[in-house]
Amino acid sequence: MPSTLTGKLDCQETAQHYLRLVKSNVEKLGFAPGLGVILGTDDSGSVTYQRWLMKDCEDLGIAAADLRVQNGMQLVKLLARLNQDEKTHGVFIFYPLRYPEIKDDEVMDLVDPGKDIEGLHAINIGFLNKYRKRLDDGSQHRCMTPCTARAIVKTLKRGFGDAWLAGKTVLVINDSLRIGRPLTAMVANLKATPILCHANTNKDHLEGFIKMADVIVSAVPAPGYQIRTDWIKDGALCFDLSGDGNFDYEALDRRGILYTDTTKNSVGKVTRAMALLNLTYAAGVE
Repeated sequence: MPSTLTGKLDCQETAQHYLRLVKSNVEKLGFAPGLGVILGTDDSGSVTYQRWLMKDCEDLGIAAADLRVQNGMQLVKLLARLNQDEKTHGVFIFYPLRYPEIKDDEVMDLVDPGKDIEGLHAINIGFLNKYRKRLDDGSQHRCMTPCTARAIVKTLKRGFGDAWLAGKTVLVINDSLRIGRPLTAMVANLKATPILCHANTNKDHLEGFIKMADVIVSAVPAPGYQIRTDWIKDGALCFDLSGDGNFDYEALDRRGILYTDTTKNSVGKVTRAMALLNLTYAAGVE
């Protein structure tokens, strides 16, 4: 068994592994790849995450531009400029934006697919569903995959091995374009059985889904929402992607159930590493 396997959900180790790869890729490029970091919301979580992302870029030698917009029209104009800017190799936008004049999924499709380091353009989502790893434009560049979903898969692989997901049941309580939908496609590509739930899922059925799941990924942005620990089976793995906390960590500890939390062992750092890894691919690393 490779020595990297830990039998743990260790986001810190996983993030450091991929951040070292990002740094190596930047050195291979021989120049600082350019990243447009767009913040169009005053959401406290997004503001904090943006600060961390800018710090990562500074540490890794990435030329990140801190860009702010106030409305959808400003954002559309900015994206048009960044798409044409040869020094900008990638674009990262903080969602949700909640602009009345343009929907988030429409904004995602305004980013040049080759600069879409979040992997949210319809072309990149299409390649993900087809399990295609290379663009078909003659460049041989890698396809971009959604960062949070990829972070979960990479954390599982670092801890338990590349083939661990095959045959497992993965429950995702979130149907967003950034997390739930791409994650179910990814785990299905790896021969797991995905179950996708959301706000309208029958509550009685949800209990059954939780009880059968080998992996539970919850990203419900609602204060007070929490999954009952007694529904979770022994040996299950839990990923908490909600800022409010969707699991009772003390109860999970008492049961010996492995989990990621929203602070010390957060998936967020791995997500940022995935975005910056995508940036190096967009800048030319094969």
